[in-house]
Amino acid sequence: MYEVNSQLPNLPAKNLKRVTSYVPPNAYNVLEDWAKKEDRTVSNLVSRIVSEAVDAYLAKNTTEDEPSSN
Repeated sequence: MYEVNSQLPNLPAKNLKRVTSYVPPNAYNVLEDWAKKEDRTVSNLVSRIVSEAVDAYLAKNTTEDEPSSN
């Protein structure tokens, strides 16, 4: 089905999917400061955050879907 570890692969941008999102100005300001501290773009930071959230979601749901050994 889906693979855990959905971290951004080394693919050209043309092979990645685009997502548009709107965030409150204060959240954007935090993301912008965070990205600057990590020497990356806001877009790249958000991609990493989303990838990590997807991995956590898949890991949790994969574990929950497995039958228990009791």
